[in-house]
Amino acid sequence: MSQTVDYRLHGGQVLNVFNQEFVKEDVWIKDQQIVYLGDDNDDLVAQTTIDCQGQFIVPGLIDAHLHIESSLLTPSEFGRLSLQNGVTRIFADPHEIASVAGVSGIQYMLDSAKKTPLHIHYMLPSSVPATPFEHAGATLDADALKPFYQHPEIAGLAEVMDYPAVANGDADMLQKIQDAQDAHRHVDGHGAGLGPAELATYRAFGIDTDHEATSKEEALDRVNAGMAVFLREGTVERDELALLPAITAANQGHFAFATDDKSAADIQKEGSINFNVALAIKNGMKPELAYTLASYNAAMAHHLQNVGAIAPGFVADLLILNDPATIDIKDVMVAGKFFQNQKEPVLLLPGQQINLTFSQADLALALDASKPAHVIEIEPHHITTKHQVEMVPVNAEGRFVANQTYAKVAVIERYHDLGHGLGILKGLDLKAGAIASTIAHDSHNLIVAGVDDADMALAVQTLKEIGGGQVVVHQGQVTTLPLPIGGLMSDLPFEELIQKQDELNSAFAQISDLAFDPFLTLSFMALPVIPSLKITDQGLFDFDQFSFIKIQD
Repeated sequence: MSQTVDYRLHGGQVLNVFNQEFVKEDVWIKDQQIVYLGDDNDDLVAQTTIDCQGQFIVPGLIDAHLHIESSLLTPSEFGRLSLQNGVTRIFADPHEIASVAGVSGIQYMLDSAKKTPLHIHYMLPSSVPATPFEHAGATLDADALKPFYQHPEIAGLAEVMDYPAVANGDADMLQKIQDAQDAHRHVDGHGAGLGPAELATYRAFGIDTDHEATSKEEALDRVNAGMAVFLREGTVERDELALLPAITAANQGHFAFATDDKSAADIQKEGSINFNVALAIKNGMKPELAYTLASYNAAMAHHLQNVGAIAPGFVADLLILNDPATIDIKDVMVAGKFFQNQKEPVLLLPGQQINLTFSQADLALALDASKPAHVIEIEPHHITTKHQVEMVPVNAEGRFVANQTYAKVAVIERYHDLGHGLGILKGLDLKAGAIASTIAHDSHNLIVAGVDDADMALAVQTLKEIGGGQVVVHQGQVTTLPLPIGGLMSDLPFEELIQKQDELNSAFAQISDLAFDPFLTLSFMALPVIPSLKITDQGLFDFDQFSFIKIQD
């Protein structure tokens, strides 16, 4: 007796990720699953046959590590944008919204994910707050996270970024790792700057993936430790080209692709994981391997079975391509259904407000004109900074004077009105005005930078009034991008969000010639677990000493 299936994809070149080759054969699909590969089968009858002659069929792309909030989109809108780019599955760390709203933020992300056909797996945030050196909107210990493992969408524990907590045997951190393993989920790493000895410690605790390698040598250190390496290509963190030379025929199974943090505008302009694939192919990687990294390897790194390949028993996530070299996508199928690009209602997150007291007088920074100051220097296209010690402008009253070289920067605690930290920032190239944002990794306090105290104070007040977002102020003129969902995400469709971002970027271009994303760059100036010098609401933080320092010695 014959079996009726939903689709027969006929005559295409199908990628076999196991043998790294395209094979001309038909793909038979029923419900969410691939049931057969091959030509005519007397036991199967297709309701719909699709002619794929001259086309190529590859597995749906997988983003192995990202933060949805970095796109400023809700999960449902992020899904629509991702699927347009051939990404059918992602592994997301909701650390950002969890830092703002705690368990309510994680639940919001789970609920919103139900409104998109994109497969969204969440990794539970391992460090909220990221360190004891900043105040967050919530604190999530092991007991708070453990109930979430009941959700099948939870794939594991996200990027363990607090290496000292692991190495020193912090009880709560070790309990988080143990809970993930007891639930048969895996533990993701965040080994920025770690060498072989530290990686061995990570691996001994079961941490088996990492996206923080920035060189061939660091990538090989991780492979040698038995870890999977995610080649990151985001808006600021663009590491893929430096890591491609680490891939060999022997170790290629240890690599996959990730975006980590990428703006909606950049995804629309250049792509998501499809851009990672195109970049690899452009730089000499065979298309067969590039698509394997972007699908099967990512699934294996996250311990997923029956995902990431076109084979019987695997989930029917696939792309029909006109040209695999240019990733020219004709159709996207996710869980056995063709993607229709339908907008879905946006869920809101109630109960969030900005609670701070701040005035222009709080920006006064007293310095000794005869002494150098500790300065945070931006490293373009990276989330790390340089720690500089330099002479900076000081007026006759002994106050720091910001200019195009040295901007003033402040991080203001926005949840419980607990105060602020002040510092000096080099590399933002501000000729006038100020910018501010309620996106400031990882605790997402309010961060403001500028060369005019009045504009900086106005920027802070504006964000308080609109409930969070991003703002450019120039001589009292304000351009805003409201982010009403936790001060992190927009409630707009991605097309409208990108238009608002364009308006914001145009306003920024009037006060700076910076050639990279200012807001995403600024957001990482407050992340103390990344080298070398950062600023939190509690002050200037030296990563190498792992302690606070004064602006002047």
